[in-house]
Amino acid sequence: MKALLAGNTEVGGAERQLQATADALRDLGVQVSITDAARPDCCDCDLLHIFNAPDPELTLCRIRAGKDQSVPVALSTIYWNGYELHMQWAERGWRTAREQDGDWRQRRQRLKPVLVGADMWLPNSYAEYGMLVADFEVSRPYRVIPNAVESGLAQLAYPVGQASRLSAPAAEKRGTSETPVLPQIKALDADILMVGRWELRKNQLGLLEALADTDYQVLIIGGENSYDREHNQAARRLTEERGNVQILPATGDRNFLASLLKNTKVLAQPSFYETPGLAALEAAACGMAVVVSERGCTREYFGDEAHYCDPTDPHSIREAIEAALAGGPSEWLKERIRQEFTWQRAAEETKLAYRQLLS
Repeated sequence: MKALLAGNTEVGGAERQLQATADALRDLGVQVSITDAARPDCCDCDLLHIFNAPDPELTLCRIRAGKDQSVPVALSTIYWNGYELHMQWAERGWRTAREQDGDWRQRRQRLKPVLVGADMWLPNSYAEYGMLVADFEVSRPYRVIPNAVESGLAQLAYPVGQASRLSAPAAEKRGTSETPVLPQIKALDADILMVGRWELRKNQLGLLEALADTDYQVLIIGGENSYDREHNQAARRLTEERGNVQILPATGDRNFLASLLKNTKVLAQPSFYETPGLAALEAAACGMAVVVSERGCTREYFGDEAHYCDPTDPHSIREAIEAALAGGPSEWLKERIRQEFTWQRAAEETKLAYRQLLS
């Protein structure tokens, strides 16, 4: 079986999902190639598997390329209804409600041909599939493919003595010079960790508003999203006003990330939705207490073992964090994530979906 996986060059959760799925599929004997081409060459593959559709026109172009070459197309939808998120721009006074409502409806219209064009959907949850059907009033054959964590992530952490003296992960080559990826970290024993791109959906501003008058040590890791300038500027201002917040850029150093996940008390992800989000899965697998949004498909993954919050309500976010700090991590959740949400299982389900698609 030969599969061509199509994704984007920007590093994020969907791209990590693509790469990890490709690696695990190869372990199962599937011949996998990866492309970021707008019109991929499918002449040497049995199927085309597209990850995510942040740019509907690009995704539709890829689907049509597969159709033109008589290759069936599977789509990892990675979707959630973003209306509440869109309207937050108006709630914050950054844009008008009419503008945001129109933008959301236009995007939904652009996305529908993509969903119609795919031969099979591969959502990350049953809730995601149900929302697709409800929002677009169409359906396709589907198979739920779980999001996952890498096996042994917790074991990648640096030893405790070494971790306490960390200044930065290994240097990363950029051109002809080597520059440290991260600046010096004062401590790895922060109370609260948040991991994710700086953007309104991830809701760094909501987290900082919820903790504005507390003394908790907060560590935020993530790259910038230039499209969410208003949110990011407001969050940065609040960071400076509050103090006791460390900000680090995104890092690909898995040892360093594992060290953070093992040495921080609570991971807080008060996003406007997650599907379900790799950071929370990785944190739970490393034995952290987890605070997640009640939006999205988080309950399918975390059950009653996470602390849920309303991303629009600072009081709710703070309550969930304080409950997580008091209650500590869930051993049951840690074992559930490690056993049920592995890339091997995700690849096995994906391979079964491929067989269904080709039958």
